[in-house]
Amino acid sequence: MEYLTVESHAGTKAEEHPLRFFSNKRKIEITSIEKRWLTPDGRCFTVTGNDGWLYILKYNPENDIWSLVAIDRP
Repeated sequence: MEYLTVESHAGTKAEEHPLRFFSNKRKIEITSIEKRWLTPDGRCFTVTGNDGWLYILKYNPENDIWSLVAIDRP
């Protein structure tokens, strides 16, 4: 698991979601959120990056930490 710097947006209902993230000095713009779900310790998102890859990101609000859980390369 890799910890990430993520730029996110808190919507009108304070539902935070990622807009872009930085991994290995690369900036990945999120073009779509495919799926989102809750876990006991945070929120997970399956997102598509501007590189066409799928990423699973996890946000732990208690520690304010984003992590990269998985990558699915085309």
